Amino acid sequence: MYARAWVRVKSVYDEPLWLLVNIGFPLFTSTGMALLYRSAGLASFSGFAILGGIMMAFWGNVLWGMASQFYWDKQVGIFDIYLVSPASITAILVGMSIGGIFSTAPSAVITAILGWLLFTPPIAPSWLAVILVFTITLISLYAVGMLLSSLYLAYGREGEAVNEALSEPVTMLSGLYFPTLGSTSPFPLALQAVISLIPLTIGMDALRRTVFYSEDLGSIASSLAVLTAMTLVLIFSASRALKILEERGRKEGTLSVRLR
Repeated sequence: MYARAWVRVKSVYDEPLWLLVNIGFPLFTSTGMALLYRSAGLASFSGFAILGGIMMAFWGNVLWGMASQFYWDKQVGIFDIYLVSPASITAILVGMSIGGIFSTAPSAVITAILGWLLFTPPIAPSWLAVILVFTITLISLYAVGMLLSSLYLAYGREGEAVNEALSEPVTMLSGLYFPTLGSTSPFPLALQAVISLIPLTIGMDALRRTVFYSEDLGSIASSLAVLTAMTLVLIFSASRALKILEERGRKEGTLSVRLR
């Protein structure tokens, strides 16, 4: 786990171009959305866009740095090394997640600092609740990445198409830049019920409430319970999917076969 996390962190921090890309994409997007809020006379809501940019950095890393990683490793022959290593595949996935969080942290921090300096949105954080929600949301996101990583390993190039299909719809529906749950949501209740199945949706709603409206742990207890339950289910599903994939691969001899 340590070795895989170290490789992920080292590869990003040793390459200035990757740092610029990781910082620039969420920063420019959140800045554009914040400017839209300001031009619409809703400058006080620009904080929603900044918060969305912070979380979008991690969501992008989950899709392109976690979900697709095993497929890419298999294509270049690295996955064979994982199989003959005494380390468990689950430990490698956890290491990838930890490394992904640390390698994405500069993007999130700089987006937060520059966003708040440029737009100075009003905040009233309940810090204990913010930290707890943020932590559980990150764990749930990388649990999604672990699950998708196992599935993409089995289905090959179709995984990249799924990434493309998931990226923008989830960004919009999960409420990265505007509320998508509750009375202020532009979506009907039926759609809200569906998008509530996305952990990022629950996490973003709880983060907005704790960062901008001072809601404490008691006020968001139901959201925390749902998010925690989702996280546990996702971690179990990811572990189970990987186990099934390993068993099938050993029987059929196809786990390390490169797919074109």
